Amino acid sequence: MMKPDTEVLIVGAGVSGIGVGIELCRRRHTSFTLLERAGELGGTWRDNTYPGIAVDLPSVAYCYPFETDFPWSRLFAPGAEIQGYIRHCAEKYRVTGNIRYNSKVVRSRFDPGRALWVTQLEDGCVLTSRYVIAATGLFSTPKLTVIPGLETFRGKAMHTARWDHNHDLTSKRVAVIGTGASAVQVVPEIAPLVDRLSVFQRTPIWISPRFDRPTKPRSRLSLHRFSAIRTLSRRGFEAGLELVTFSLVNFRRLPFLVRSVEKPVRAWMRRQVRDPKTADKLVPDYGLGCKRPTISNTYLHAFNRDNVRLVTKPIDRICAAGIVTTDGVVHEVDTIILATGFLTTEQGTGPTFEVIGSDGIELGEFWESHRLQAYAGVSVPGFPNFFLITGPYSGGFNWFTTLAGNLSHIMRCLDEARARGVTRIEVTRDAHERYMRHTWQRADGTVFKSATCATARSYYLDRHGDASLPLPHTPWWRVVRGRWHGTRGYSFGMPVNQKDGVRATSEVGGVT
Repeated sequence: MMKPDTEVLIVGAGVSGIGVGIELCRRRHTSFTLLERAGELGGTWRDNTYPGIAVDLPSVAYCYPFETDFPWSRLFAPGAEIQGYIRHCAEKYRVTGNIRYNSKVVRSRFDPGRALWVTQLEDGCVLTSRYVIAATGLFSTPKLTVIPGLETFRGKAMHTARWDHNHDLTSKRVAVIGTGASAVQVVPEIAPLVDRLSVFQRTPIWISPRFDRPTKPRSRLSLHRFSAIRTLSRRGFEAGLELVTFSLVNFRRLPFLVRSVEKPVRAWMRRQVRDPKTADKLVPDYGLGCKRPTISNTYLHAFNRDNVRLVTKPIDRICAAGIVTTDGVVHEVDTIILATGFLTTEQGTGPTFEVIGSDGIELGEFWESHRLQAYAGVSVPGFPNFFLITGPYSGGFNWFTTLAGNLSHIMRCLDEARARGVTRIEVTRDAHERYMRHTWQRADGTVFKSATCATARSYYLDRHGDASLPLPHTPWWRVVRGRWHGTRGYSFGMPVNQKDGVRATSEVGGVT
């Protein structure tokens, strides 16, 4: 049987890809390669360096569960520290030697006869592997919004994920298009520098207070010096997220849980803005949780400044001088900042490369015809030995928690295959279909599919109208289900033996 170039091929060296590499090392799977299209690891935290970038979860929770001791400077760490943390983990757990940089994957095709994946890179190189794990992340491809005339703008235009630090905003007339998480962070940072700041809002965002403070992790008085305290802090925060998630995914049965929080948050938001008319425009008319909320003590305050204005008229086009809204007004600016987010389930992108399964069907085409779906959020029938880290119905509020759940599932499959001495793993269609029927039924009862989200324009909803990003269960359910079911639902086997033409197969019942 042909030996592949590497046993496991991981596409992407961000938080997810590095986490996969570390877990493989911890389980003594030594033959693996990480392909990274850029020249540095880090993914989202490498690419996003705009002013004010920071994590919106406490740092003690936004980290790998086995590596919580890191000298964070604040309770909510700035982006550069998250990038430093990822690099630290990759070096400490000896993953960096397995990374191949400047290696953009174009397509990966499964060879059924050899049970191998053949992966082609943009530079023409071809690699074979037994398994492929797509860890390209949700926020890897910026959404360069399609606004007519952007190419005619004579000033500077840039996406927040492609920030040009050589461009000085001092005393400039600046427009920010978008009011998502990145805009909430960047607007208050640049407002004191610019001459005039126009924020173009299509959909307002829910914002709650940010209880941030500096930390001194190496101080003798710091509680975070002790691993037990860090563990308790982490678990306490995860318990809070568990409750929030429970409220959102059980909205149809228990709507009062979400609505009891909406009123005080809405009141707090209004108190931050002096002008009642501006406050009315900044407070969402859709329900809490329909889009991912964010936290900030400064974003809403920025609209109290004389040089900051909110524009809610839709954008018609961009001209050489600036932005033209549908009322015919030309908003003259020197710089346009696109805070328009990333291509996620709204576009149904999945991995950032073509994936062709055992039947010659491309994964994106399969999802186009059959809706976005994946068994346990990681596996799709017809795509043996292929796993997704950010598959449909796998997301959660804390990406490290989501990663831990998905990765545990994948590693159980790899460990089982190694223990059996087989070379092919594939979820059975029966198990997959039963799982998805349950998942779609659950998803219909979440807040994301409720009437209260009609005006949210949430990236949680894909082009089929399904809420295919969030898992319609709590993180606790993912852990318990994974431990209970193990690798049930998968078939394990060998490729066709070239000598006797016999396929060795062992199928584990598709119980979901």
